[in-house]
Amino acid sequence: MNWRTYFEQNQLSHRPIPWTEGIEVAPHLRAPLIRSLQRFQIGETGEGHHLQAGAAALGDADYAATIALFIAEEHEHARLLERILGELEAPLLKSHWSDGVFMLVRHLMGLKLELVVLLSAELIAKRYYRALYEGTHDPVLRAIFAQICDDEEGHIAFHCDFLGRAWAEQAPLNRWLICNSWQLFFWMVVLVVTCDHARLLQAVKVTPIGFLHDCRQIFKQTMARIFAANKQVAIA
Repeated sequence: MNWRTYFEQNQLSHRPIPWTEGIEVAPHLRAPLIRSLQRFQIGETGEGHHLQAGAAALGDADYAATIALFIAEEHEHARLLERILGELEAPLLKSHWSDGVFMLVRHLMGLKLELVVLLSAELIAKRYYRALYEGTHDPVLRAIFAQICDDEEGHIAFHCDFLGRAWAEQAPLNRWLICNSWQLFFWMVVLVVTCDHARLLQAVKVTPIGFLHDCRQIFKQTMARIFAANKQVAIA
């Protein structure tokens, strides 16, 4: 898979968004949706300098260019969420503790572990945006959430491809340790997200248990993709 070409083509094939129709949100959904999107929006706004520096350090110009395209796509998500909030006359957050923690953890690590943190967020976002797509009826919101869902699938596959190759030569014990340490970190993050966005999940008729279960399945599928060559790696 030529990921640079994928991202370049994806920029040209985004879904049309009927902005002229405006956004109408059911009263019970409005407040939790705003609160939740404010938190996700700030998480998409990072400039990505640390990630770009790590990619450049590999000496692979094509991968570095692809990472830049990935970051640009994340910024486009931030722009879309910002516009939704603007249409709903809601302010943007200047900071949030969860984003600060994620940034700190990412910046303390090398490229591969930074991608682990990023990919954990992408896996949760995959289920989150599907919940919003299925739980809203407004055409503008559904078009945006569908586009972000499509993009998240590409992001996950891109990072899985890199990590699968990067860890292909790891000894079985090391791979088992990576996988299970990652699983612990992932569960900590998904529990925080589930609690923090519980009101919105309830408003779109997704139970916390259901959200956790689906995130667990997405995680298992992702680990299977990355560690497919190693049958000794198992996810509980």
